[in-house]
Amino acid sequence: MRTNIEMDDDLLAEAAKYTSMRSKKGLVQEALSLYVATKREERRRMTYRERLQRVRSQTERLRGHGDSHDLIRRDRDTR
Repeated sequence: MRTNIEMDDDLLAEAAKYTSMRSKKGLVQEALSLYVATKREERRRMTYRERLQRVRSQTERLRGHGDSHDLIRRDRDTR
């Protein structure tokens, strides 16, 4: 997609120090790729945190009922 945008020359020069890309197009593409990868990883971690929190809350509820071995035994005996 062809796009014309005005960019901060100082910011581009600073970004160019951290990459081997020398063209503006390459630099912008690399920056966008990194941005997408970072956001994807943030979303993955958030999903993991949510699952972990759910498991922790379930574990907390189990702790209030006594020893986990007792829970397993009771579950086994009900079968």
